[in-house]
Amino acid sequence: MTIRLDRLDEFERRIADAVRTRDARMREELAAMVAIPTGFNHTPGLDALRDLLADRLSGIGGVLERIPGVPRPTWIKIRSGSDDPEAAAVAEDVPPMLVARHAVGDGRDATRLMVCGHLDTVHDPDGPFQELVEAADGIAHGPGAMDMKGGLLVAISALEVLHELGREIDWTVALVPDEETGTYFSEKALLDVAKGHDVGLVLEPALVDGSLVVERMGSGAFMIEAHGRAAHVGRAFAEGRSAVVAIAQAILEISALADPDAGRIVNIGPMHGGQVTNAVAHHARCWGNVRYRDEAARVALDAEIRAVVDRLNASMAEAGDDPPRLEAHTAFIRAAKPATPEVMTLAERARQASEDLGHPMPFASTGGVCDGNVIQQAGVPTIDTLGVRGGGMHRPDEHIQLDSLVERTTLFAILMHRLDRDGFGDRPGSGRSIS
Repeated sequence: MTIRLDRLDEFERRIADAVRTRDARMREELAAMVAIPTGFNHTPGLDALRDLLADRLSGIGGVLERIPGVPRPTWIKIRSGSDDPEAAAVAEDVPPMLVARHAVGDGRDATRLMVCGHLDTVHDPDGPFQELVEAADGIAHGPGAMDMKGGLLVAISALEVLHELGREIDWTVALVPDEETGTYFSEKALLDVAKGHDVGLVLEPALVDGSLVVERMGSGAFMIEAHGRAAHVGRAFAEGRSAVVAIAQAILEISALADPDAGRIVNIGPMHGGQVTNAVAHHARCWGNVRYRDEAARVALDAEIRAVVDRLNASMAEAGDDPPRLEAHTAFIRAAKPATPEVMTLAERARQASEDLGHPMPFASTGGVCDGNVIQQAGVPTIDTLGVRGGGMHRPDEHIQLDSLVERTTLFAILMHRLDRDGFGDRPGSGRSIS
């Protein structure tokens, strides 16, 4: 897409010029980032990419902190590919979250910007999809090119351009290592870091048409576990208590709690039960994901899932001696992200900047979740699809529209510049000189 300059002031045109000169460099930098595998909690890759970006952030005045993660519940980890799915969960690495803070230190009451992205992807670090490959139609395929290494590069490059032009603003950057698996390691740290900021800006990829997501559902995970009694099918079938039958009943009743039209989604899978067909299964499990439109739906779904388990346990206890027993494990930690008046005001600011550059920016809602949900839960109005354009997200044909690197970096730099210059909400413009 072509960037218009006639609706920009002199300094903003300098931003656009500075970003444009980085085009070839940014493509090379993206290729280097994509070549670092960061899927599946791959510690060497996460460490390498974190260190690479830490160097760049410290180079523009960021004060670095690595905040240790918190281990996630062992039941969260699905071991469907294990030789023994019944085995206890193995210990997993808990990566830190990188935070870089920059304060101008001039005593001005300026807008405090919270910028966030994630280091991880969904792609297998040992799989065949390993590098950025440019195609003839202006796109490039690569693992995480769109989600969200392209977005990380947009954020870092925009901050570097402002710094190089002598435009100092107050910002915090948080780089989450585990967004794709639910931010369980980093949620507490992200909540704590976000508090006190005025604006949240997250570099998730834009929708296909460039739309800005202003509203997201919340998300949670659960696992239902059934304990029965093993028995030989031919010799002692009546002595068995099938955990698979118990889990099947739970699956049917919990699935019936879904009401998409009312903003309640319940999906179950995968599941596991038993080892062989000639033995009554003594243990079974199923995992599920829920989506909810608001806090009331979150609380209700959690309570209703537990109520199903309690009711089935009571029913099985009445039906026979030593029945199977069900347990529910839930973690509905990702709050919904509503389109509050403050969010809409921020979204309008982003849209104005985008339109000034000649690019329409429709608004959209989605059932998907991201770290923007967490930042807004901390009380910070947040918009979260400021990253690059592309397609094939989470697929082996994931790709980026290469011209969106310059387009979105220019937009992001101008948006941050304007939020500092003009203020946001009760925060006035900084009044800092702009040369």
